[in-house]
Amino acid sequence: MKSYLFSTDNERGGVILCDIDTLPDAVEYLQQRFKGVVRVEQGRDYWSEKEGFGTLPAPDNGDLIDPSSS
Repeated sequence: MKSYLFSTDNERGGVILCDIDTLPDAVEYLQQRFKGVVRVEQGRDYWSEKEGFGTLPAPDNGDLIDPSSS
């Protein structure tokens, strides 16, 4: 099972838990099921209507807070 976060052009959306294994298949399914899907995310991978498919960069270690530094 995988979960996909999606949003629509009317600022709605949600999370779907399903047996779809790939992001392209999830995008196709969500576009058929919901009107106006503009973005789908799964982990760092995403699809958007404007950008297509992509992957978010990993965060820099400097962006993480070290709990021992407090």
